This record gives sequence, structure tokens and C-alpha cells, in this order.
Amino acid sequence: MNQDTKKEKMMTRQAFYISLLISLTLGFLIGTVYTSFKLADSKQPGMGHMPPAMVGNMPKGMPAPEKEAGGDQSPDLATMADPHIRELQTFVKENPDNVKAWVELGNAFFDIDRFGDAINAYEKSLSIQPDNPHVLTDLGVMYQRNNEPEKALTAFNKAITVQSDFETAWFNKGIVYMHDLNDLPKAIEAWEQLVKVNPTARTSGGKLVSEMVEKLKTQGR
Repeated sequence: MNQDTKKEKMMTRQAFYISLLISLTLGFLIGTVYTSFKLADSKQPGMGHMPPAMVGNMPKGMPAPEKEAGGDQSPDLATMADPHIRELQTFVKENPDNVKAWVELGNAFFDIDRFGDAINAYEKSLSIQPDNPHVLTDLGVMYQRNNEPEKALTAFNKAITVQSDFETAWFNKGIVYMHDLNDLPKAIEAWEQLVKVNPTARTSGGKLVSEMVEKLKTQGR
């Protein structure tokens, strides 16, 4: 895959996720945090070699909104049912410094709502390569899902520090403020920053985020 094709694919997926990030129904924002898109390029600097079975096997879906902290309470059964997770666990034991493998293990746990396990894998990845805004954002999503909103904000803020125009982190930061901390002004502030980054950002219903922000401001008066 050439560089232009990869760049186009990444931009398309970014736009797709951003378009799903915001839902406005009957004037109320539904607070569900979505992940940033996953990087599927196995040749990123520092990622190292990956076995063929692991390349491109990135999660396709998004987490369900209603799960207790920690996710499914049968992690061993979930792991046993997923040979890919077993393969990844074996691989990271043999290759503990392989960033790509830790990220993909985190993604695999993300997809089955094993929040704590995903957090551990992402943290391990970040201990090796700390400045990946995509992983930091996914880590923040898992902290939010694990009922740890302050840690989620820390992760999103780190992602923004690394890449100030990282749209997904700005959006998710607003969600945590509104949905978890009941702080509408802070949520609006985050989404206004998103609009500064991308003035044409739209809701899943096709509305401009800027218009949504103005509506929320009106409702808050």
C-alpha cells in the first residue's frame, strides 16, 4: 500500500469516527465515548516485526455503552474463546518490548470490554513509546468505561499535548466532562476547541458541532 493510499484511508476512518462521535436527540446529548481509529500500519517506526496472523487484525467495532467497571466478569473464559488474544499474550511474553503487539492486545481487550486488561496493555505500550496520541486516546476511553473519569481526562490531555489538533481526544474530553462529571461549561469548552481544530466537524445527524455547541449554550441559560 503506498503512502498516499494509507494517508487517505487513515483520513477516511478519522472522518468516519468523528461523524459518529456526537448524537443529539430531542435536545439532549447522549454521552457515549467512542475510540479513536486504530493504526493498522504494521511498519510504523518502533513497532517491530509482527507475525502474519496479527497484521491488520485491528478491531472493527465500538464498545457498547452500558457495562459495569471492569467489563465482562469472566476474563479467562473470554480469553479462552479468542485465539487471537492467546496468540498475542504468548507473543508479548516472548517479545515484551514490541509496542505494536501491546497495542493490538489492548485493542483486542477493548473489543470485548475488558477495560482493566486493555488499560494494562495500553499502559505497557506507552511505557515503551509514550507519545502516541491514538493509544493515549484509546487508553482514555477505557478509563472512562472503567469509571475513572479523572484518569480518562489525563490520558486525553496527554494526547492533546502530543498532537494539539487530535479531534477525537478533544471530543472525548468533552464527553467525560458532560457525561461523567456533569460539567457542561467544561464540555462546551472542549468542543469549542474541536471546532477551532475542525470548523466543519459534524454530528452523526449531519449537524455542525458548532451549531450543537450553540444549542447547548442556549439550553444552559
